[in-house]
Amino acid sequence: MESRGTLLLKAEGMSKFYGPVHALEDVNFDLYRGEVHALMGENGAGKSTLSKLIAGIETPTAGKLEFDGKPVVIPTPQVALKLGIAMVTQEFNSIPHMTVAENIFLGHSEMYKKGIYFDKHRAEKETRELLKLFDMDESINPAAKLSTLSVAEQQIVEIVKAVSYNAQMIILDEPTASLSNMEAQRLFQVIRDLKKKQVGFILVTHRFNEIFEISDRITVLRDGKLVLPGAPMEEMTEQSLVRAMVGREMVNFYGEKVENTVQHDEILRVEHLCGRGGFLKDISFVARKGEITGFAGLVGAGRTELMRAVFGADSYDSGAVYLDGVSLKKGSPRTSIKYGLSMATEDRKSEGLLLDLSLIMNTCYAKTVQKKGWILPHKSEKADTLKMAEMFRTKIGNIHDKGSSLSGGNQQKIVLSKWLLTNPKVLIVDEPTRGIDIAAKADIYTILKNLAASGMCVIVVSSELPEILGICDRVMVMKDGEIVKHMEISEASEERIMAYASLGRAAEKIDSEETMKA
Repeated sequence: MESRGTLLLKAEGMSKFYGPVHALEDVNFDLYRGEVHALMGENGAGKSTLSKLIAGIETPTAGKLEFDGKPVVIPTPQVALKLGIAMVTQEFNSIPHMTVAENIFLGHSEMYKKGIYFDKHRAEKETRELLKLFDMDESINPAAKLSTLSVAEQQIVEIVKAVSYNAQMIILDEPTASLSNMEAQRLFQVIRDLKKKQVGFILVTHRFNEIFEISDRITVLRDGKLVLPGAPMEEMTEQSLVRAMVGREMVNFYGEKVENTVQHDEILRVEHLCGRGGFLKDISFVARKGEITGFAGLVGAGRTELMRAVFGADSYDSGAVYLDGVSLKKGSPRTSIKYGLSMATEDRKSEGLLLDLSLIMNTCYAKTVQKKGWILPHKSEKADTLKMAEMFRTKIGNIHDKGSSLSGGNQQKIVLSKWLLTNPKVLIVDEPTRGIDIAAKADIYTILKNLAASGMCVIVVSSELPEILGICDRVMVMKDGEIVKHMEISEASEERIMAYASLGRAAEKIDSEETMKA
């Protein structure tokens, strides 16, 4: 076995109890210099808890840590940073209206003249030097407002911030959740460059392809306990990894094709839709009952913008949306819901859920839009909440617990439950499985297929091409605010979809040449 180099982190017997709940129990974990150690498991398995204990965000109930060969106690993130441990979370710890340089160096005391005045010139100069390490000094301006950067560039800034503290170890929590494949590859190159400088990484992700591409070893947690300790990636297969995570075989991850006898009649028609200041350009398409229609494309292609316009969350300049022959009022979600169009948005935390309200309120409040007045009988709400939890196999405690109390996968099931209670004719789901574990994904795929089999029209927006190919009947590919290709799923492949997503209609020539060769 290849030597791993110098041990950087050693965690022994790490446990975290919240009253009677054991979030983490007697877990051992280690990390070597210059390696990527993946940390996987279902939502609620303990991945985030272990990461937060190492980063000083949470305090362990039991266990001990060694860093760089010395015993350490890490009570706060500030202590972790001083040691050389940084964590980049899904929700960036950044200030959008400030510049790149300010975001990177605000926490550095040496950047303040006389301890009071922030040295903007020095911060921008040193930011530029740091960006050069990643060949990003030409594409990211240290003086630019962070809000003007793409999500991928903001992710790079978060890593640069960690490097500015001379971090020897960086924890990345779902780093590619909002990135296109191209942007993810740029991030991976940054990770590879830092590995050469002997920086160690803990990578928390649900994406199997990334695990096998970038990781050296993998640890799997299940129900707060260690089930696979630091296995070399070359010894793992996708099936053995699934088995470790969920404790059982999952032969067909996307589920069997569900046969239906529903007449696939047109239910949704979009005609010549233009909007968002000219970004959405003359878009027309139809979607049918009993089918799942997928929308693919790179980040920024316009998929979410199109769906928000169709649903009425955003207005548009011209064109029309028809649901079962009825012209829907633009810019009016209430009208859309009334006539049977629902949309589970991409960002479940800020748009899909009211995290501080109860599960019963989160499950039932969309249904109130269809009623006269806003109050439903409490018995009806309770029955609906329990019925949907059983249908989705949602792991809930008390129906009066807050939405924030659930794991990501269970939050997503609440979002879908909320919209299904409106009894929609058309259900739009934007990134339905982003940031959730493999078992919850399989549950959601089964539910979407069953909904289509029952006669519902389902529209899925997804950046995961295997997901599109695994559950959809047809796929629309978007680029720069246009639909550039419509394919039956039998004609589609990852390569063809990516060609149109990257090149737009220019891919037609390549596509026809390849077809002729075949």
